[in-house]
Amino acid sequence: MAPFRPPGGRSPDEGAALARQTAWTEALARGTLPSFVKERLAETMSGARPWVTTASPAGLLAQRSHGIRPLGLVSGNCWFHFGYSWTRGHYEGWHTALDRLRLEAGLMGANAVVDVTLRVRRMPGTENEDHMDYGVTGTAVRLDGLPESTNPALATVSALEFARLLESGIVPVGLAIGAHYDWFVASGYGTANAASFWNQELAPLSSFLTRVRRQALQELRDDGVRLGSGVLAHTQHTELYRVEPDENNPYPRFLARYIALGTAILHDSRTRRPLAVRPVTSVRDPRLLAATDTTREVL
Repeated sequence: MAPFRPPGGRSPDEGAALARQTAWTEALARGTLPSFVKERLAETMSGARPWVTTASPAGLLAQRSHGIRPLGLVSGNCWFHFGYSWTRGHYEGWHTALDRLRLEAGLMGANAVVDVTLRVRRMPGTENEDHMDYGVTGTAVRLDGLPESTNPALATVSALEFARLLESGIVPVGLAIGAHYDWFVASGYGTANAASFWNQELAPLSSFLTRVRRQALQELRDDGVRLGSGVLAHTQHTELYRVEPDENNPYPRFLARYIALGTAILHDSRTRRPLAVRPVTSVRDPRLLAATDTTREVL
């Protein structure tokens, strides 16, 4: 017997998938989530559904003693096209994904999302194409003493580290992002060096990757300044692609990407710190370097 097909010739599964896709498109255009996602989040928050956390069993016990209740895993993603600027496209793609993660957490009644991690994904065979899927995941939590918020704080640290920071008067306020893309044309990257029997540094590539990394970290710092804070720590993702010579490019080319995601923090001077923590400012900050001639660079 032939399977039933609704009007239009689609199977029930195809029709349901199309309806979900349409609901997602309409909801994201309004800056919200589809009704079936809201229902899932509400059931997870209430305990009607099992919840998932990034914490270990030992971490869960420690969180309970600090008044932290995990609500469930939340995520956000954005398939983004790079237009005039691949570097700017990375920044906008990540922030779009983070906004959607924050939206899920807010609907669950969370006041923070911890253990936020990033991932990237490309379609097979499109390593150098101008689009990519940006994804972030984390655990939505509710901390005693903090009110519910439609704009929960995001942090790359664990829930227990989040609570210890608060106890020390250090307040995580969000995530800062630094990303940089660049090309390197290997005209000085000789075949003899690449095929040499001896172990040796390929200095042009080392210099190129160092420049990409430093630029991404500078953008991470600048994004922290936008949030009015410093950046506590960061996770990173780096990739390097080699593009072989062709009729238009006689030399090999390399495409490098460095992405840094960090927890932005503020220090509350009114809070008594249980540990001897002293706020510091990086001497690499160009504003400090411009203010004095005696500043030494410290690695």
